[in-house]
Amino acid sequence: MNKNIMVDFDKPLSREGTHAEKYDAKLRKFGTNDVMPLWVADMDLAVSLAIQEALLKRIEHPIYGYTDYYDAYYNAIIYWMKKSHHFLVDREWILPLSSVVTGLSFAVDVFTQEGDGVIVQPPIYSPFYTVVTNQKREVLENELIIVEGAYQIDFEDFEAKAQHAKLFLFCSPHNPTGRVWRKEELTKLAIICKKYGVIIISDEVHADLAYTTKHIPIAIIEEAKEITITLNAPSKTFNIAGIASAYAIVENKKLREQFEAPLKRYALMHPNLLALTATITAYTQSDAWLASVKNYLQANLTYMKERLETMPKIKAMPTEATFLLWLDCTALNLSDDVLEKFFIEKAKLGLNSGVGFGKGGNGFMRFNFAVSHEKLVEAMDRLEAGYHNC
Repeated sequence: MNKNIMVDFDKPLSREGTHAEKYDAKLRKFGTNDVMPLWVADMDLAVSLAIQEALLKRIEHPIYGYTDYYDAYYNAIIYWMKKSHHFLVDREWILPLSSVVTGLSFAVDVFTQEGDGVIVQPPIYSPFYTVVTNQKREVLENELIIVEGAYQIDFEDFEAKAQHAKLFLFCSPHNPTGRVWRKEELTKLAIICKKYGVIIISDEVHADLAYTTKHIPIAIIEEAKEITITLNAPSKTFNIAGIASAYAIVENKKLREQFEAPLKRYALMHPNLLALTATITAYTQSDAWLASVKNYLQANLTYMKERLETMPKIKAMPTEATFLLWLDCTALNLSDDVLEKFFIEKAKLGLNSGVGFGKGGNGFMRFNFAVSHEKLVEAMDRLEAGYHNC
């Protein structure tokens, strides 16, 4: 029997007191502990039994000394990329990292200088801004536009920005909007970036959590192969974000050597032995668990959309990937401060305010629905009660 499918996602699990940021930082984030926290992008769902057992087995050995990136680690990534995304990766293309955000930051450091332009596509996960501004580069905002109720890329604006950029920080699938980019869109982006000499840094950490629309790595697009650094990790997919494990995939040898240089310079190439164990097991023994959890998440998403029909001034944007629902609350006609207070004080829910995602985030909220169905029912009950008492 495949143990990966035996996890009961309906089983209530308390994370209080486990140093979980989502829970233990409630007071600092929301000014109260009296909220259900649905903000930090990890799941309140148990990881696969295979990962748990592999970690326990390794911990049973009483020596936790230095380790190395051994063959099984690279082979697991190569296997997963081919199996899941038809992305054929050579071992030498893989550069281990501690996190995807670390990769974003190093890319800005390596490939740009102070004052250089870096394109981002807001509303966007906030580190896409901070890795640029913290290093005194210029953020070039290619704001996503809503066309017939769905987010699209403004390609005319993108090309105008590309003429003044050295780097493009791409989020694929997109956080927080949940968009999965189509091949035609990826190809257009790649052609423009190649034309103007813009390097693509593609954060694809949510790639395995695409639902009905298949994720395509931009690095397999012919025009993008030589100008792309792909950043990925098992963290979101398999709910192991607390075990720091990520990697870059870089086909172009020159770019790879440039990107790797600061990792060596700052001695950041030493692995965490438990991260290796978790990564290998996630990619080689947990695919049945992943299929199960995706079905569970899709059921949660369907339920949320049904419940929101009773709250017509809060609309769910189309969600093609991730476990993060982008809520359009603009019809409530509340300022962003008042909107956040509504969720905290009336609905007793701790969400991410849209303003934290930059341009285009005003009037929106991000809702993490990777929780047990019982908890989601309670969350929607709270939201509905708050809505009708607003």
